Amino acid sequence: MGLTINYQFKLDSASPDEAREKIIALRKVALELPFIEVGELVEIQGEECKFDKENVDDPNIFLKIRGLKPIEIAIDTFSAIEPTYLIAFDTIVGKGCETAAFGLAIHSTPDEVNDWIWTGFCKTQYASNPDYGGIENFIECHLTIVKMLEASEHLGIVSQVMDEGDYWETRNLDVLVSKVKQMNMLVAAVTGKLSDYFREKEQKKSYSPIFEYPNFEYLEAKGDRDITL
Repeated sequence: MGLTINYQFKLDSASPDEAREKIIALRKVALELPFIEVGELVEIQGEECKFDKENVDDPNIFLKIRGLKPIEIAIDTFSAIEPTYLIAFDTIVGKGCETAAFGLAIHSTPDEVNDWIWTGFCKTQYASNPDYGGIENFIECHLTIVKMLEASEHLGIVSQVMDEGDYWETRNLDVLVSKVKQMNMLVAAVTGKLSDYFREKEQKKSYSPIFEYPNFEYLEAKGDRDITL
């Protein structure tokens, strides 16, 4: 739970060389943006793409997960197809922000030309933790992802962007800041109630990054007062 920017890439009827060129160009853009870290380009295919949840030492496990093609997503179920060819890199955006991965993958037998896709997302909300720089840090993280998606759009691989901060659609910082402030209050209020419930049931406390905010109690109280749950 938290404000997230979601994106989908698509490149139809393209060779591996053409897909690689797109992702190399996008990685060059990333190296010019204020990411904490930009990972190396990873290109794997066949058995190398197999995702083994038990192999936590796999250096490419994160990219393999992001390279999955979702088939069905519901509250209690998730099914997906593993990639057969993947070209991608990951990034560390900023403090409190989720890792973001960018790439292209196919999910059928590789051919001379293929239809490539990528489903990505990055939860930026918790970059707004005051200990990490607050709203200013959040804005930098969120806009860094937006700039990557603008570059992806220029490269012709963006098919859809869903920005829960409404910045992609509005390009209005006031709207974005208002959205993250509302989400901080909402998450604090909801997780606070869940924590109280589990405590009463003597069960393990629920966890959310919002608990790490130094002003969590203020956000929780304001959320309880101002937001209808």
